[in-house]
Amino acid sequence: MKNLNKKSSKEELLDAAIALLVDNPSASLSEVVKKAGVGRATLYRYFPTREALVKEIALLAIKQTDEAVAPIIAKQLSNQETLREMLEVIVPLGDRFHFLMSESSAYNDPEVTQAYNRQLSDLNTLVEGLKQEGVIALDISNAWAVAAIDSLIWAAWYSVQTGYVAPKEAASLVYRTLTQGLQPQ
Repeated sequence: MKNLNKKSSKEELLDAAIALLVDNPSASLSEVVKKAGVGRATLYRYFPTREALVKEIALLAIKQTDEAVAPIIAKQLSNQETLREMLEVIVPLGDRFHFLMSESSAYNDPEVTQAYNRQLSDLNTLVEGLKQEGVIALDISNAWAVAAIDSLIWAAWYSVQTGYVAPKEAASLVYRTLTQGLQPQ
C-alpha cells in the first residue's frame, strides 16, 4: 500500500526551492537541484525553467492562503473579526513566500494573475463589509483600501523576514495600522 504521507518528488522540489529562495531569492535551478538532492532531469521534468518553478510557487502561495482563510470565512464572523483572524493566518505564511515580491515573472503569468485578482476581488468584498461596519471610512475608495491591506500584508512579511518585527507582532501591527493609522494609542 502506498504511503499517503510521503511527499511526491514535485512537492519535495517545491519545499526545497521555497526554503532556498527564502534565503537566496536569486538562487539558480542548479542550487535548487543541490538543495533538493535530486538530479537535473527530475527538476526539469516538473519545472523546465526557473519561471515555471516560480509560477508553481506563486500558485502554491495563493492556494495555501485560500486554504488558511476558508475556515475563517466559514465562521461567518463580522467583517472586522474576519479581517483580524485573516491577518493572523496569512501573515505567518509570509516566511515561505515573501521572496515572490521580487519575482515579477510570476505575476506576469495569466494563471497567477487570474488567481491573484480573484483574491483581490474577495478582499474588495471584505472592504465593502468593513465600510458598512464603520471600520473603513466610506469616502476611501475600495481600490485604495484593497491596495493598502495587500501592501501591509507584504510589508509584514518583509519586516518579519528581515527581523524588523517579531512574527507574533506582525498581524496585530497590520490590523492596527489599517484601523488606526500610525497615531499613538
